[in-house]
Amino acid sequence: MPLVFHTSTFWQTIVVWLLFLSSISTLFFNSVSYSRLRGQELAIRETARTAGVQLAAAAVPVAARSSSNNTAGDLNAELELITRDILSRYEGAEGGFYLSDARDEFLGYAFPSEHHPGPRRDVRRDPPPKEEPYIRLQAKQTAGQENSDPLIQSRDVGPSRVVVATTPVGTDRPARLVSWLMYRVTGPEQHRDQLNRYQVSTSLALGGIVVSLLLTLSLRRTLQTERSSRERLRDELRRSEHLASLGLMVAQVAHELRNPLAGIRSTVQLWQRLPADSRTPESLQAVISAVDRLDALLTNLLQFSRSEMADRADVDLNAVVRETGQLLAVQLREQHVQLTLVLDPQLPPFRGSASGLRQVVLNLATNALQAMPGGGNLSCQTRSNPAGTEVELEITDTGQGIDPTTRARLFEPFFTTRAAGTGLGLALCREIVMQHHGQIELLPVEPHGTRCRVQLPVQTTL
Repeated sequence: MPLVFHTSTFWQTIVVWLLFLSSISTLFFNSVSYSRLRGQELAIRETARTAGVQLAAAAVPVAARSSSNNTAGDLNAELELITRDILSRYEGAEGGFYLSDARDEFLGYAFPSEHHPGPRRDVRRDPPPKEEPYIRLQAKQTAGQENSDPLIQSRDVGPSRVVVATTPVGTDRPARLVSWLMYRVTGPEQHRDQLNRYQVSTSLALGGIVVSLLLTLSLRRTLQTERSSRERLRDELRRSEHLASLGLMVAQVAHELRNPLAGIRSTVQLWQRLPADSRTPESLQAVISAVDRLDALLTNLLQFSRSEMADRADVDLNAVVRETGQLLAVQLREQHVQLTLVLDPQLPPFRGSASGLRQVVLNLATNALQAMPGGGNLSCQTRSNPAGTEVELEITDTGQGIDPTTRARLFEPFFTTRAAGTGLGLALCREIVMQHHGQIELLPVEPHGTRCRVQLPVQTTL
């Protein structure tokens, strides 16, 4: 099932990328098309300027001969021939003339490059109806201008974009006759194609967003499932470690109990065979010492069992460190060890076992004192990370240090380098720290010494 889900997620990712790339490609094509249209429009404006000048120049003789007495039909026929002759050289141009006198009308319209099947339509004088008001207004403006330069304007009329060029005919001002021509840069077909492309790109983008949201939800469920699985595996691993540690501990406890019990048994058997006066104070003290060792061993084992059931409450780690320093004050003076406390006043409280953490600090400080029989410096420092989600305790001594091989085994139960030690002190510290979901490690200090670092998460519940 997880394999199928991950495969589905992979294909969803592929679909999202395909939609994204398709949308980007369409948008890029639209941008390129728009840039080409802009360049095409500039070229059309230059062509319109040239054609407008030629059209106005060809009509100068007609304008000179014409008068208000000429009939519109005669002028229209003559001007239409001129328009057809000039604009037949310019593909896509349509045009004619505007008579700006009292008659205020268009004459000589022609669209020579347009091919219409079937019979020829009726003679037409006016420009296309949608563009006619704009061409009329521009022609009137051109008739009154002082120079003979063409007036060229680009306009959006309905779904089309057109370029219109108007040029005064002759030198009289205001000009009685004005030539006009028009190029259609884009028409309804081009706008429809462009709209379709934008719709496609928008649909692809929206599709990518929808699939991305679905993929995000799927990935969220996957992460939640994996997190639950990871927590379950961590708990199982911890239980396995506990069982493994328990098995090792049982074997080592049996070994540790056997030695003092064997001593007690041999001493009692000796007492049975020898007279009563053979029970000397030395033999009695040997039995008592063996019993004390058994009691200390069982006490440490009970601490392991009680640490898991310790009550949880708000813990002030600084207060725990101060109390431990007071408990060790006499031993510090006797060993000529200087204690330095560097406690963070902003250290946040956290939920935990104050008695268990007090045992951790006491065991670590005691080990540090045992490493400095001839005196030295003992430093206890607390701090928190910038986010306030973790507190840290460091206990540093100036002893001889620990070699790497020994340091790697110091947290194992019953492993000790001292003849009188039980090997449970650091193991108990590790167990308590793990119950607080923290970490503990031993680090070397240059030029000599050892630093023990304890990191505990700040949690409201454990």
